[in-house]
Amino acid sequence: MDNEYNLLGVIRVLLRWKNQIFIATFCATILAGAYSWFFMDDYYKSYATIYPINMAFNDRAAIFNMEKVEYYGSKDDINRVLTIAQSAPVADYIINKYGLVAHYKISKEKKYWRTKVQKEFDENYKAIKTDQNAIELTVYDTDPKMAADIVNDVINLVDSTYRNLEIGSKRLQLETFKKQLLVRQQNVEKNSDTLAILEKQYKITVKSGSDRTDIVEGNDYKAVQLYKTIYAKQKNALSELNFNTNIKEQIENSLENDSKVLAVIDSPTIADKKEKPVRWVICVTAMLLTFVFSLFAALFFDQIQEIRKQL
Repeated sequence: MDNEYNLLGVIRVLLRWKNQIFIATFCATILAGAYSWFFMDDYYKSYATIYPINMAFNDRAAIFNMEKVEYYGSKDDINRVLTIAQSAPVADYIINKYGLVAHYKISKEKKYWRTKVQKEFDENYKAIKTDQNAIELTVYDTDPKMAADIVNDVINLVDSTYRNLEIGSKRLQLETFKKQLLVRQQNVEKNSDTLAILEKQYKITVKSGSDRTDIVEGNDYKAVQLYKTIYAKQKNALSELNFNTNIKEQIENSLENDSKVLAVIDSPTIADKKEKPVRWVICVTAMLLTFVFSLFAALFFDQIQEIRKQL
């Protein structure tokens, strides 16, 4: 007898072992369905889609159209928000606030319980960047309301954390500009005092020419030339002082702005239908896998029987 199995041989084996294959497949399907029904909890999904807002959008320069500012943040802003959303402080805050150790039924008496609750949370919480360069926050939980509440809390925590980071950076900028303004103010006052002395001592006057240029006149040539040099420096110093004062006021205005820095496109909702497990998929998968395994097992035992006959 040819021991090589072809399609006809497989069919013969299948018919010979059909009862055993059917019983094994049926039992596996029933067991999979029972296990998924009695031992696998229903999980509900809640999600939100967010974009970071450019914090310069509400600055005075943008409000009065002094410069064009995009409403949404750049890719760097998106990556920073995503990093915060995936950070350990966010996970720790949610785990502690919602008592996820007890909610996940993890005993603190067992070893590595912190790692287990963190792993469970990581499996149920995702923060990803979409193809549209948005950030999608997703939470799965057996309690649909808790899932929605967690997403909302993550949004608020990421928003406040990101805003505080930006505000901290702007405060450092403000301190730098204040120091620069103080130095420039001192230079302006020093130049003003020197110009006043030269004007009084050498009878120097400044007139406006026909081409709107300043004409400096006085009774001493060297004094006039010195006056012109200091006068030009004074104009430049005043221009820089005004420019830096405007920037300082813009930063102060931005710091006073307490608006959100995240735009929520899709708000989290309380799901009314479970997301997983999909029990029919589990049953069908178990049925197919058991059928294939049983078929190979039947082929294997049938081959052993053939070998024993030949011996």
